[in-house]
Amino acid sequence: MASSRYKKKGYLGNKNLKPTGVKVDFSKEQVKEYIKCANDPIYFAKTYIKVVSLDQGVIPFIPYDYQETILETLVNHRHVICKLPRQSGKTTTVGPGYLLNKALFNQNMNIAILANKQTAAREVLERIKMAYEHLPWWLQQGIVEWNKNSIKLENGSKIIAAATSSSAVRGGSFNIIVLDEFAHVPVTVAEEFFSSVYPTVTAGQTTQVIIISTPNGLNMFYQFWKGAINKQNEYIPIDIKWNETPQFPGGPLRDDEWRKKTIQNTSEKQFQQEFECVSGDTFITLKSKEDNKIYNITIKDAFEWLV
Repeated sequence: MASSRYKKKGYLGNKNLKPTGVKVDFSKEQVKEYIKCANDPIYFAKTYIKVVSLDQGVIPFIPYDYQETILETLVNHRHVICKLPRQSGKTTTVGPGYLLNKALFNQNMNIAILANKQTAAREVLERIKMAYEHLPWWLQQGIVEWNKNSIKLENGSKIIAAATSSSAVRGGSFNIIVLDEFAHVPVTVAEEFFSSVYPTVTAGQTTQVIIISTPNGLNMFYQFWKGAINKQNEYIPIDIKWNETPQFPGGPLRDDEWRKKTIQNTSEKQFQQEFECVSGDTFITLKSKEDNKIYNITIKDAFEWLV
């Protein structure tokens, strides 16, 4: 067991965090649990991850079916691209649900969380840190570094958070790169990022790129998504619909009544953008004034037709 001296102090006075150099005597049951968590990220997430609910405070993470699908896909594929509606639990699923598992149970695992804004990347990291603080000490690694932009563990694993840019992770060697809200990164920045960083990712045989976003026009995210759907690249596409996601953490799924209220409080256009994930590959129906014919075409084709 960890000494009482360390239990009182914790890492920099935080009793929920284990400092470095603490020896823990595992019971046989804890050894089995540790191995099971290392080998089964979904079990780890269901059993030990905690999340914050605005109404209920800290609660266990009970993944919905689509969140388990995301976790299973991340475990089994190197390149994953997700088109998700707003407030769908993606931060919890990818952050504490997957990345924390990879950092805890692997030596020297370097992970970069990049988003369109640094505050958004920090939000993912904060979810990971919160979940970490609620882990039992026998599952934790000792803390080497713990701040708003990065954490480093005693096993050599590190997670950083930054804004997506061509210089964000230049010169670094990363096992996993997460691009959050990638469709909202300016086109020139997105192109520069992949030109400068992607070659270092492909240098490894097990390195992983995870792209997550709501759609936002005909940009690089759209090109990656279209390529994934048409099997023209290595990315595995995950398309989650708004009515597959909960109204709030642990609550019922969104339904038509929720949709109507949301539109009333915002707008039809905003709902389509943020929740229905309307993008260039979304089919729409148009009626031609010239020949009175009905056409079912994608928004991209309609745009190119009109211009």
